[in-house]
Amino acid sequence: MYDKHLDVFIAVADCGSFSKAAQQLYISPNAVIKQINLLEADLGITLFIRTNHGVLLTQAGNSIYRDAKRIIQLSQQAIESAQNIEKKEQQTIRMGTSLLRPCKTIMDLWMKISEHYPSINLQIIPFDDNQTMYLKLIENLGMDIDIIAGIYPSGLWGNRCAVLPVSNVPLCCAFPYKHPLADRKIITLGDLYGYDLYMVERGDAPDIDKLRDEIEKNHKPIHLIDVPAYDTAIFNQCEMTNTPIISIQNWADVHPSLITIPCQWDYTVPYGILYSKHPTKNVMAFIEAIRQAVAG
Repeated sequence: MYDKHLDVFIAVADCGSFSKAAQQLYISPNAVIKQINLLEADLGITLFIRTNHGVLLTQAGNSIYRDAKRIIQLSQQAIESAQNIEKKEQQTIRMGTSLLRPCKTIMDLWMKISEHYPSINLQIIPFDDNQTMYLKLIENLGMDIDIIAGIYPSGLWGNRCAVLPVSNVPLCCAFPYKHPLADRKIITLGDLYGYDLYMVERGDAPDIDKLRDEIEKNHKPIHLIDVPAYDTAIFNQCEMTNTPIISIQNWADVHPSLITIPCQWDYTVPYGILYSKHPTKNVMAFIEAIRQAVAG
């Protein structure tokens, strides 16, 4: 940050002698004289008056002496501040959150164990649920966002990231408030006979495909309508067309005009924490801490 020759200059000024400064700095007197000569040449200033009894600061040298101490102190403070910032950044886990991928699941787990990891900080970063942007996000986890929570696997995002399994969440149905079944406490497949039902297209999520297989084989009166991968636009479409959609409880707050109702079946989807396939040590430490919390 500053010219290290200033350290030698201050030592000579404080000691009043090249030889005494050399002893203090554990270098030879010739090395001290050489560095002072170089500093004077670089600055174009005579810093010391040489005498038989030692050295004295010139007026210009005295001015440099006063400012040099302040420069060195400011430089040290700047380095310490930068090091503290970098250290904090290295210990900060950037956690993404969105309507369809809320971070509450991670936060609930973290609150149980956070007191044991005081050096780890969580920073919440919102992101867009747009499918194209989401695919780029999970492929580049570790750049702007370290972790997110969501259902997996998806045929659309494939092997783009690593996953820590957290739980299996039941598949539900989300109904527009005006739908005839919106007042039910629980839904059966028989209740859906004669109605349209939005379901993500085959191949997006294998566990949702199992429910599709059940409906197509044994519950043909249910009229399935394929929709692309889940995003907020799909839930808007549900409300506009008064059509229910296969959903999960985690998405209950996605749309204010939809109500999520549990269903009388055993179909679930895996839910977990997504992170980079090549995580940093701090991210991996966080993942392992969450893994223990899930196991405990």
